[in-house]
Amino acid sequence: MASAFDGVTVLDLTRGMAGAVASTLLGDNGAKVLRAGDPGEEEYRVWRRGCENIALSLDDEGALHSLIAESDVLLESFAPSSREQILVDYDRLSAVNSRLVHCSITAYGMKGPLRDEPPLDELVMARLGTLSDQPAFRSGPVHIIHPLPSVGAGILAAMGTAGGLYRRERTGAGLKVETSMMAGALLFGSKIVGDRLSPASYVIRTSTTPSGGAPFYSLHQCADGEWIHIACIHGGFVKKAAEVLGISGVLTEPRFSDGRSLSSEEVRKELYDIVARAVRTKTYEEWERILEEADVPYGKACTTDEAMDNPQVRSNGMVVQVEHPRMGTMSQMGLPIALSETPGRVGTKPEGESDSVEGDRVDAGGPGRGGDPTPLDSRPLSGVRILEVTNVIAGPTAGRLLGDLGADVVKLEPLEGEISRDIARDYFYFLNSNKRGVSLNTRTPRGREAVRRIADSADVVLSNTRPGAIRRMGVDKETLSATNPNLIEASVTAFGQSGPYSHRPGLDPLSQALMGLGRAQGGTENPPVYLGRLAITDFAAGGLAALGTIIALYVRERTGVSQRVATNLLNSGILLGAEEFTRFEGKPPRRSADRMQYGLGALHRLYRAKNGWLYLAADSPDLWAPLCEAIGRRDLLADDRLSSAGDRTDNDRLLSDELSNTFAAGTLGHWMERLDAAKAPWAPVRDKGNDWFFSDTQALANDMVGELQHPAMGLMRLFCNGVLFRGTTELAVLPCPLLGEHNSKVLESVGYPAEEIEALHRDGVVKTEASGSG
Repeated sequence: MASAFDGVTVLDLTRGMAGAVASTLLGDNGAKVLRAGDPGEEEYRVWRRGCENIALSLDDEGALHSLIAESDVLLESFAPSSREQILVDYDRLSAVNSRLVHCSITAYGMKGPLRDEPPLDELVMARLGTLSDQPAFRSGPVHIIHPLPSVGAGILAAMGTAGGLYRRERTGAGLKVETSMMAGALLFGSKIVGDRLSPASYVIRTSTTPSGGAPFYSLHQCADGEWIHIACIHGGFVKKAAEVLGISGVLTEPRFSDGRSLSSEEVRKELYDIVARAVRTKTYEEWERILEEADVPYGKACTTDEAMDNPQVRSNGMVVQVEHPRMGTMSQMGLPIALSETPGRVGTKPEGESDSVEGDRVDAGGPGRGGDPTPLDSRPLSGVRILEVTNVIAGPTAGRLLGDLGADVVKLEPLEGEISRDIARDYFYFLNSNKRGVSLNTRTPRGREAVRRIADSADVVLSNTRPGAIRRMGVDKETLSATNPNLIEASVTAFGQSGPYSHRPGLDPLSQALMGLGRAQGGTENPPVYLGRLAITDFAAGGLAALGTIIALYVRERTGVSQRVATNLLNSGILLGAEEFTRFEGKPPRRSADRMQYGLGALHRLYRAKNGWLYLAADSPDLWAPLCEAIGRRDLLADDRLSSAGDRTDNDRLLSDELSNTFAAGTLGHWMERLDAAKAPWAPVRDKGNDWFFSDTQALANDMVGELQHPAMGLMRLFCNGVLFRGTTELAVLPCPLLGEHNSKVLESVGYPAEEIEALHRDGVVKTEASGSG
């Protein structure tokens, strides 16, 4: 069976993980990836699997142009001020190949004062405040083990590239796409402020301890020493959990309210301790049986190796065996996105050599498969309608990303609103911007009929409900096959469409725990850690769902075949830890942060200065002498215990103490001058919070800040343009809709006359929060 991008040729000139993630996601879906590799670059165990390594000197412009002429996609990660930018200037390359989709992945964007800073994950997260926004075993910022900026940028680059290919099918023209590791890091969060926008509720945003903080939304240790994450996001789950824990009476005490809306840190800690004591009365296996029967969301904190044996992971096909030329037989990540009619395939030639670029290149084919031509300045998904049936984070993230690429996203909510509308104001307003909103009672025949008619007008139904929920609503692909045969059904579930966990309620903390991400963040000396401020598997899964949707749109445009797209939170957790989600003979132990989570070693870690924190990433051997000179510690060069890289590793604690004392004696400004002079990679650590972002020169220079007027929340500013498309219409972000704000307009667009719409309102089938706004 053909894969989605069969016949598409990708020329990969990137360095680093972000480009490797992008080319893997494209290659896994059939693209032929030609890798002009650098022999000195670190080899990855998983990324760029199946690519063909070719010899290419960038000094030979003729050879480059020959490759460009035969390629559909160019991926590159050259620094904005590097000499290579002349070689890959889009105007010059489009003269060679007007159909080329050219995706550039930089560290911080093409413009601004940071544009040429090193593309290192920890430094990007330091500058964005990510390291300061997580609870830790001590005060101050913490090292985050997961490469969020690289994985996020890789997903965004693959999305932008797939969007460019889809647009090319409709216009016949190529496109310049830009994204960055800064945008990739911002994928994992919600940058938004507003005149009347309240912070999110205590239960969702407050994570006061590494275990999670909220009593019924935290990691707890069982009687046998295992750790379990209980994740009760709403009051119904809290009530069930309290019952099976034997502490129902506690919730009758006024100070504990519903177990979620707690008035103070003291009350939170008191209830947290009550829950923790209850959990410690039984083993994990006992709790597994009890919580499963009660339908309470839970998950064991596993190691990555345990995750590879998880029965749901195996059921999802996420462990595959390949023959690696250096490591031999290897088990590694399967395909994180499932396409029903054009399934991907895992490549098995990570270091294969090829001098040929011959193959079946995809021709653009002209402006569209029918209907009106698409304007050349259109955003990639202009004219696409998405019916979004989602809640909380993963599904809304996918919808927001698709809306930012130009789709008309219609979000369906029940009459009471989706769960996040009341409990998490900031991320709800962020993730549901750039959408229109309808609110219908789908428990009534007339409500179901209205939703069906909207779905009949849609290109995609996007959901993150439990398996089977949209079928019960009557808006699944099979049910609508007669009236909307071209419908694409895209879903992001917690655990998968089938398998032993598929029926369970699931949330980000459970996938973090089950896929070994919490154990990895805690390290070998600590309990597992929940990165509650980031919801990393939610946001990554939303990105994968958006990417899968765009791929399906491309396939439908090219071949007329529509299909189902599926991903889940477990798959996204595996993607985030893919380099460690492997088994092969001689696999070395994972490099972990130190017990206090400063970093990976003396030359790659956090240090406190007089007026703040900095992250040093100067562990390259050739930086040792310049670093010592720059910080005024030439004496370290003469220390026999530190005379070679090996000695420094053996005496890492000694070196960390020496450098800690040194950096503590100067200000950030003082060290900026010296570290920059030594060309030692470093970054100041931004404090937690959102407000700084909206006046940040780097964000503003790269059009990452949008402004909009919300009818209830006033002037709002938010992060936008994670992916830029040169020459297309400017992104005009719609404010997050009021509940049912666009009922009338959407219903009118699918054939409802005004009097019938009025009757639906009168009979309580639809609800519009703002009178006269429909």
